[in-house]
Amino acid sequence: MRRVRYFTAAAAVAVLLLSGCTGTADPSAPPSSPSAIPTGTAPASSTGSPSATPPAVLAKLPRIPWDGGPDFYKKFSKADAAGWDDPNFFPIGVWYASANGEQMQFDKAHGINFYVQFNPDTDYALFDQHGMFSLMKPKNAPDNWAQLPGNYVDDEVDGRFGWDEGVAHMNQTIKELKAKEEGRFTYANWTPSLISYDAPMDITKRYWETVDVSSTSNYYYAGACRDWRLRTPQGYNPTTTATCQTSSAYAKAMQVMQEVNAARGVYTPIWMVPTVLSPEGEHDLSDQMTPDRVKAQVWAMLIHESRGIVWFTQSPGGGDDNPCMSGDALADVRIHNTACSRDQVQAMGEVNAEVKALAPVLNTQSYVWNFGDGLDTMLKSYNGDGYIFAMTQDAQTGQRTFTLPTGVTPKSVDVLNENRTIAVKDGKFTDDFPVESTHHVYKVRL
Repeated sequence: MRRVRYFTAAAAVAVLLLSGCTGTADPSAPPSSPSAIPTGTAPASSTGSPSATPPAVLAKLPRIPWDGGPDFYKKFSKADAAGWDDPNFFPIGVWYASANGEQMQFDKAHGINFYVQFNPDTDYALFDQHGMFSLMKPKNAPDNWAQLPGNYVDDEVDGRFGWDEGVAHMNQTIKELKAKEEGRFTYANWTPSLISYDAPMDITKRYWETVDVSSTSNYYYAGACRDWRLRTPQGYNPTTTATCQTSSAYAKAMQVMQEVNAARGVYTPIWMVPTVLSPEGEHDLSDQMTPDRVKAQVWAMLIHESRGIVWFTQSPGGGDDNPCMSGDALADVRIHNTACSRDQVQAMGEVNAEVKALAPVLNTQSYVWNFGDGLDTMLKSYNGDGYIFAMTQDAQTGQRTFTLPTGVTPKSVDVLNENRTIAVKDGKFTDDFPVESTHHVYKVRL
């Protein structure tokens, strides 16, 4: 059975207006930025291209299939000129935003660098003034507007049309778009049905092939297990009602999307759509987002090679029963310091800052290595150091032991943003994962 999800952009506009996102107030203090790594320009060898020379100690390890990382955007003249191919840049956006001057200042302080949608009457000069990018052209923007590196094409077409009709709609829309302009990548978001057992792989491939960048809306923490029909990635346990409201479900969703690329034989960027609030206003407070959940969903998807973040900041459903109804949580916090969302917005800013600091690392091609049972990991190298991104599989908790690749023999590893180190003995170290949302990033000298 196919599932039509959520609401239209017009409904989103209505909720924005209802939420009082038009006033002004002093912006909240931005989150402090971590000092994970130096933020200087990355050398050419660390851009993550397949031809980059890896550190000798990792040279024999296989690499993950590569979509190009920052180099992907070099194929598009407008994205290239906008600097989206800079190894220090990681796309961090908002799906539908209150894009006025004060809000742009607040959003930028919280790590946002682009918008997908907004009021089309917004003055394009505000984007130039605040150094923000857009995937939608305001009405008064010139055709060669430099802040438009790509084009948002459509949302959840697979949930609004039959399979064939949806693909035809996408192809026709893009044909009309390409006839008017060139040099920009295309982006679309799909429903979770496209990576569930409801959609055969050949159908998913056909949708994926219509655009340059894809994402799906997977709101597991806040979805009351409605999406547990997620396809099981190869080598993973199925997602069940016991694990669907955990970070591991986001990891598996990303892995299924990577399998779509593998089935196509063409690797293109996959973006994630994390949430700040519970999007549909679940009545049960246990389904509401918490600061830990806000961060965990991002790390789970990054570990499976997401190349961009598009924050969904709305909670439009549930009416009076919704404890935190909002059309834009970021605007609510800026204007009203809304109690039910300020901690989540702060957490969003903190994880955005961590991602921004790690952008030169995240933008490199990962290595394939199994660190141990029960672990979900990603291994990268940058400037002579190895970086291990880790969570647990299937929402498990407790101690996990990491076995380092042969030849990697440090005496200790640094745990980034936690102000601690862990001793290494015989090429192994152990760390704790006390709750299912726990993530760690380790830095090790190669």
